[in-house]
Amino acid sequence: MNNREKLEKMDRALRLLEDLKNSQQAMVEKASQLQLDAMEFNFSDMEKNMGELFSRYNESLDFVNQEIERFEIKRNQFEQKHGLDKMEEE
Repeated sequence: MNNREKLEKMDRALRLLEDLKNSQQAMVEKASQLQLDAMEFNFSDMEKNMGELFSRYNESLDFVNQEIERFEIKRNQFEQKHGLDKMEEE
């Protein structure tokens, strides 16, 4: 695999990470809404469990965001190291 193909694979991985982030964000929002609903319904077990899910999903979202930042740096360094950013400008 040449460097251009590697960069394309890295870009694909970034798109997948962004998709994962969006899915995780949706899960955080849904767990939060369910926790609020459970409070309204006075379902203490569901409220507690949705609160736990919210915390887990939120931690996972933070982890995905950190991974995106780290991977973007590596991807950009790879692009510059191999002069692939200059090829696009021409």
